[in-house]
Amino acid sequence: MALFNSQFINLLALGMLALPAGSATSAEIKSLAAKDGRVVILITGEITPGDADNFSGAIKQANDAGKFVANVRLNSDGGNLLEGVKLADAVRFGKISTNVGKNATCASACFLVFAAGSTKYVSYGAQIGVHGASDESGNETVQSGAATVSMARIAKDLGVPAAIIGRMVVTPPGDMVWLSPQDLQSMGTAMVGKPAQLPTTSENRPIPEQTAPGNPVQLQPSAKASAPMSWGSMVENAFSLSAKQNGGNPRTLRSCQPEEQTCATGIMFKMDERDSVLLSRQDINGKIIQREICTFNSFGDIRSCMDWDTKATHRDMKDSKLGPKFQTRPNRVAAKVRPK
Repeated sequence: MALFNSQFINLLALGMLALPAGSATSAEIKSLAAKDGRVVILITGEITPGDADNFSGAIKQANDAGKFVANVRLNSDGGNLLEGVKLADAVRFGKISTNVGKNATCASACFLVFAAGSTKYVSYGAQIGVHGASDESGNETVQSGAATVSMARIAKDLGVPAAIIGRMVVTPPGDMVWLSPQDLQSMGTAMVGKPAQLPTTSENRPIPEQTAPGNPVQLQPSAKASAPMSWGSMVENAFSLSAKQNGGNPRTLRSCQPEEQTCATGIMFKMDERDSVLLSRQDINGKIIQREICTFNSFGDIRSCMDWDTKATHRDMKDSKLGPKFQTRPNRVAAKVRPK
């Protein structure tokens, strides 16, 4: 029955949570009879160990009564990632559709369950969110980073577009990226009801492409811009650009330095024919301590970076003794690059 291999399960066991630890109350799993005689199962609340067994038991009870489980309605902020994977496995195996109703939420580990649906429905007004995994204490560690990578691979197997997976990978567990109706439709979701007539404001909403083909790529706002570009918009643009440059699959990276107790996630792309990267560094608690954009020289051994928040610049040189790693000094005061 298992649709995800043991390697993923083993890695996920190292980073159990996709949501900072809270109460240990299990999700409420309730079966309802639909008008057509089929069964709808409701999953409400935090996903905890044992929920997948309870869900499978509800399916078996319906089947033993000669009834088919057609739909699972979700309303959960997430919870135990490994249990979420098991629930997604059961949903996909049973060819069950998933539904998130108006004013309901499906985030974090719940997102995998939603993505496993044979058909997916979301009402306007619902919230669907993604982010990276944390450990049982809610912290981002090397192990939880490995779990995030596994979660991304599982999402890919479930048909989640690369642009959404990329945002999942680079978003710390303490933050959340809320998907727009356009994001959800890109993964085959049917939107239900009527959209709100008032425009919503979201840092993560894609910005329409405004540069003509062949013009230099500009990710940063010009000096004459009426409002500064947000970091979320910067990430969105970098993902879109990286996907276009790499056959639809954006290039992402993640590295941790245990001696400094920091991890970095990034998006690789080419800007004006130069290799570039958008980087976000977090401390051991998952708190973002630095955001920067870097470009590499033609040899790939020197990079020039600008801190997104302070606008200070610095240069790093690859250390041949460290292999692919660059020399870094955490929490340093970045010096401005001297003109040649």
